[in-house]
Amino acid sequence: MRPIVTAAIVVALAATGCTNYGFDKANRVPQNDGANADVAGVSLRNAFLLRGNADPPAAGTPEALFAVLINDSARPVQLERITVDGGGSVQLAGPVTLPPNQPVGTGNQPIGTVSGVRANTVPMTFTFKDADAIRVSVPVKTRTDHFANLPSAPAGPVTPAPAPPSPTRPISPPPSPSPTG
Repeated sequence: MRPIVTAAIVVALAATGCTNYGFDKANRVPQNDGANADVAGVSLRNAFLLRGNADPPAAGTPEALFAVLINDSARPVQLERITVDGGGSVQLAGPVTLPPNQPVGTGNQPIGTVSGVRANTVPMTFTFKDADAIRVSVPVKTRTDHFANLPSAPAGPVTPAPAPPSPTRPISPPPSPSPTG
């Protein structure tokens, strides 16, 4: 009986200590709150709609659409349109071209806006030229916590994230150590 009581006390103290040192759930920002999907050649990450503080939204109020798209193929892919299953409309910020192996939609800028939806999860289809369509249920987030300062509309066309810099000269391996005798 004594080992069980001791174990319970140790667990209780550890849980209390973790909370006091900032390891509780309230202080963590989730890495990915949105919908995710993969089809041949394209990955969709962290797709979500951002609603203002009014729930349900006023009729016709656009909601910002955030998503990261990654082209896993060797040639560029074009996002042609996004549709809302069951009604609603999507206005993209501009043409969305996905270069190979470069994420598009990173940062804190929405890729478009969605109007005419009132649910907390919205089924959407992302349609690409020369790639399979992606159908996901996109969650709707409210403008609170780490979503509070995100913009409600795109600032301009969606552009790819900068590619990592390439070296200007070949990198040679370090010299081999000389044998000692």
